Amino acid sequence: MSLEARLLAAHAAGDRAALAGLYAEAAEAGGPGAGFFLTQAWVFALEAGLPVAEDYARQLRATGRA
Repeated sequence: MSLEARLLAAHAAGDRAALAGLYAEAAEAGGPGAGFFLTQAWVFALEAGLPVAEDYARQLRATGRA
């Protein structure tokens, strides 16, 4: 299943933990949307109470996005 399909399924299911991981995966692919995807990963990780949220925040700060 493609990343896009997995994202859509996770959104439909309201699975914030899965969304955090999937958006992080999209960010790792790089490209012009990487900052947006990492921000989304951070938000969903915060909403899900995942410890990885701090890692995402650290990465955002390192790129001047947080």
